[in-house]
Amino acid sequence: MADAALPATPRILYIEDNPESRALVRSVLEPRGFDVLEASDGIAGIDLAISSHPDLILCDIQLPGIDGYETATRLRSYKGLDGCPIVVLTSHGDRGLSLSVGADGFIEKPIDVERFPQQLREFLRGKREKLRGIEERRYLREYSQALVERLEATVRELTAANTRLRAAARSKNEFMQNLSHELATPLTPILGYLKILRSGKMGPLTDSQQKVIDSIHVAADRLSRTIDNLVDFATLEGGGQIIHAEQFSAGELIAPVIEDERAKSKARRVHLVVSLEATETGCGDVRKLRQALSNLIDNAIKFSPHGSEVLVRVTSEDGRLVFEVYDQGEGFLPNEAERVFEPFFHADRVGDERAPGAGLGLPVAKQIVEAHGGRVFLESPPKTQPEGTHHFSGAKVAFWIPDRAHLRPSAGAPILEAAPEGGTS
Repeated sequence: MADAALPATPRILYIEDNPESRALVRSVLEPRGFDVLEASDGIAGIDLAISSHPDLILCDIQLPGIDGYETATRLRSYKGLDGCPIVVLTSHGDRGLSLSVGADGFIEKPIDVERFPQQLREFLRGKREKLRGIEERRYLREYSQALVERLEATVRELTAANTRLRAAARSKNEFMQNLSHELATPLTPILGYLKILRSGKMGPLTDSQQKVIDSIHVAADRLSRTIDNLVDFATLEGGGQIIHAEQFSAGELIAPVIEDERAKSKARRVHLVVSLEATETGCGDVRKLRQALSNLIDNAIKFSPHGSEVLVRVTSEDGRLVFEVYDQGEGFLPNEAERVFEPFFHADRVGDERAPGAGLGLPVAKQIVEAHGGRVFLESPPKTQPEGTHHFSGAKVAFWIPDRAHLRPSAGAPILEAAPEGGTS
């Protein structure tokens, strides 16, 4: 092939983790009419080769992640790169093995600055280094054996890591259960004494005393909710939760939740509106479903601006009871839509007033709903708007569960029919 057939500006992809080596090759080639692309590891080099279609690929052997031999093998397997010359440029590689796995040439470091551009032009014109068949087969056998050994070592490492992760998960769940128990023990008498004080059995309270007691009660209720979420998260995460199922109407389910949440919404000057449109009978663990719904509403109120509206809408469709919570807050970023259901995730917000809590409310709601055979989801902003005069620009967090006729519990969450509602987790 004549020089005239070479590209006017040959594009060279250099895969090398050493920035000084990359800088040297660039300084040698670019003044001599080459266009040099760079990648610092094998995976990045493969991606860049596929997208940029270089005229020649230079590859080091000692690379992070997959080494140069594996990189050359992978490069040679891609359609469109099968004709692209691959030249190994290294001080530690094996020429025979390099040629066996797909390379077309082998250049040792340090490079000869004067000869190096001409060496590459020879490969661009069609030069290919070859091994005798018997040598190539020997190298390939050795290479295959090395790959098998590396795979076995990786499997052993992953097995050991998986064992450690399972042990860490068990320790985490045990820690959260123990911690929640230690927190709940002193909280129980606090809530009891608060109830006595608020009832007036120990004498009447002045207005200022009543305000103090109410503030303490709100704080204690928030701590109680956090403890409940912590207990349920640890229990559900371990697959040990039993769903005590009973029949209920949507109105019976949400009434006490709305009553509790109205006090919080009033304190934050948020208007809480309820739209009850479902008529079907549900079946499930009433206490836990109330906890799931309460977590959704509490989250919406927490991130709603003063004077805004939160809508709780309950509908039925296609054998499902659907619980939707709309708000007019900041909403969520696109990459947060799924992550908000991850444990301990905190969405980005502005100002201390809206600082997130423990990060377990939505994850626990998700676990409870899925234990009932349902699904939880988020839209920000909502894809459709409910009927009415208010526009909800923030988010819609919703879940559905099968109605009584379509109840199918998820695996690992046994359902006990007609069980009592139960007390605090």
